[in-house]
Amino acid sequence: MNLLFDLRYYIFYPSFFAPIILPGLIFTGILLLTTIWFERKAAARVQMRIGPYYASKRLGGYLQLVADALKFVFSEVIVPEGVNPTLFALTPVLVVAMSFLPLSVIPVSVIPPSGSIFSIYFKDFYDPNVGMGVLTGLFTQYNMLLILAIESIYPAMIILMAWSTNNRFAIVGAVRESYLSVSYDVLLLLSTVSMAFEYHTLDLAKIVQSGIPGIFANPLAAIAFFIAMIIGSARFPFDIAEADTELVLGPATEYSGLLFVLTMAGSYVGNFVYALVFTDMFLAGWYPLSGFPGALLTVIKASILVFFSVFLRSVYGRYRLDQALRGSWKYLFPLTVASLFLGLVVGYIWIQ
Repeated sequence: MNLLFDLRYYIFYPSFFAPIILPGLIFTGILLLTTIWFERKAAARVQMRIGPYYASKRLGGYLQLVADALKFVFSEVIVPEGVNPTLFALTPVLVVAMSFLPLSVIPVSVIPPSGSIFSIYFKDFYDPNVGMGVLTGLFTQYNMLLILAIESIYPAMIILMAWSTNNRFAIVGAVRESYLSVSYDVLLLLSTVSMAFEYHTLDLAKIVQSGIPGIFANPLAAIAFFIAMIIGSARFPFDIAEADTELVLGPATEYSGLLFVLTMAGSYVGNFVYALVFTDMFLAGWYPLSGFPGALLTVIKASILVFFSVFLRSVYGRYRLDQALRGSWKYLFPLTVASLFLGLVVGYIWIQ
């Protein structure tokens, strides 16, 4: 019985449960495979093709993704001549780490006063009043800005990865990423600040617990944040830095084997991170549930957003860099400024 209690203690302890299980590494890996499977199947259906099929026909070809992953993992990692081998191998790891790290501060549920597995088993050492997140390890009252600050490091890692490969196509992709990051980071920040003005807090948990979905309170900010999320995670039609028809694969051109898998995983994990933030900020997160059911509700909403994001590959062509930048600064930037004024007005009326 002591062994079972110890296992339960470590597995369900919030600082372990969040980064490892939900919405942590294990769940993110499963979601990553499922998202790629859905993306390939959806694109195949729209284009009247079969898609993944030969491995596990009865499961719709789902295990084909596992087979592909195993193939890449056991493929040879080729290190080009004239590069720093340590830096070359380290940068894909940093890309995944920087995209995954915000999961540790995104709230996906809260602890009820009683009746939760956490309050029953861990009441002696876990205080639900210190940090509102039941499934988050590091959580502060300023988590909205903290999440965006951590996620803003991701483009820098992409640029570093391209530079470390010493490849002309990778460098061009890094330049495109730098142009795009300047545009979508501004949109993300202004949309987030507008919601902070409106709800009078930088705490995502408090925004969710208000019971008013942000998509109704400030639809302008929701539109701008969603499009910026698509740009930031390099989903179609904004996969400009990775344009395979022009740049081979952009910053990931020289990578193979497991390192290639890591470079590709970063954008999908980043998309999931943005989807969780969008869910909390605009879709009421776990409300009105709490505890583990609330966490599942939050993750389901975010997963639907991720599936919709990858579905765009099936129906949109890729924008040119100038088109994406023009759209960001000419149309979306004024939209976020309007969302700021809307947030100020609604916040002022609300506080009255």
